[in-house]
Amino acid sequence: MYIWVILATFMLALYSFNLSYRSDIREIELEPLARSLISKVLIKQQAGGQYIKAHTPPYAKITNEEGIPVSASSVTYSPGVLSIEQFTPENGGSYLPYGFVDDENVITEIYCIDEAGTSSVPCSEENSKPYLLTYTVLPQKWLSIKTGVPSNDFLNAMKDMVGDDPGFGYPICLKYIEGDSEEKKCDQLGLRSRTGTYKIGYDEDGNSLVSEALAFEIPKYIANNGTFAETCNNSSNNDMCLAYIYKISIKKYTE
Repeated sequence: MYIWVILATFMLALYSFNLSYRSDIREIELEPLARSLISKVLIKQQAGGQYIKAHTPPYAKITNEEGIPVSASSVTYSPGVLSIEQFTPENGGSYLPYGFVDDENVITEIYCIDEAGTSSVPCSEENSKPYLLTYTVLPQKWLSIKTGVPSNDFLNAMKDMVGDDPGFGYPICLKYIEGDSEEKKCDQLGLRSRTGTYKIGYDEDGNSLVSEALAFEIPKYIANNGTFAETCNNSSNNDMCLAYIYKISIKKYTE
């Protein structure tokens, strides 16, 4: 009897090698892992937006000479990386959802720049253009061996969760600085979405032509300053990143 059990087990093992490979195995195993990483970027970007709103009048507060919180007349946030403590309001609670485990590799950063996007200005100034940016370095397993950009599995996960938001994608250099240096430095940094957007032109007969791919152009100051620039500005020896950026459009309160 025992020998038959062993023989049946052996035959079952042989049969399992002949089972067909599931055609959707990448969708049920790989893409969920990619969506997990993408969701961390989306969640921290959303939390950063809530932080900025809470520090913009009429919600912004300051402490007067008597130690009493009163409404602030201007924004109370400043440029820089948001720490985990800043995601926790002083009155309790959190801008992050309950149960969210913070990943220190996912960075959220505030920038306040001028209209031209070339200089930093105080966030409280009227001409300040605030940007919120969340990014993380993509592990090698999510990159194509041939191209070095996100693989199809990762791009499919981006499609499912974000679609074609031009402010969400991976940084690419649109133009490098010309020179004799062996180190490649980026002069114009863009953000490529899942599929990219292409410029549409027309020939002499009025027929539409699809030319070069377009990308969300990251302001020069952001591309060259801050932790994002140090890590992801697409120059030599920089990592491939996943990033989410947009200009803050919360209206400031006025008397």
